[in-house]
Amino acid sequence: MLSAYPPDGFERRLIERFVSLRRKRVLEVGCGDGRLTLQYAAAASSVLAIDPDPPSIDEARWQQEARRIHNIDFRAGSIEGLPERGAPFDIALFSWSL
Repeated sequence: MLSAYPPDGFERRLIERFVSLRRKRVLEVGCGDGRLTLQYAAAASSVLAIDPDPPSIDEARWQQEARRIHNIDFRAGSIEGLPERGAPFDIALFSWSL
């Protein structure tokens, strides 16, 4: 089966060539259904993953629960909706979001 996405793990390895995700607070903008988020979350301290598409966020939350991953906060919305002075992040990821 052909896919527009690279194989699982490829993007995480690519990210980690440039920055360690270990014990980092990550903001992911445009997380979609959480495909990438769920791959790297175990290494991170915490993840705030946002996407403007509520059905995608519903799918991401379902996958999160099925995999019993507890350090991700999936939210429907946009980066413009985040408070100006919110929790600090060590890393911001934009993957497939432009």
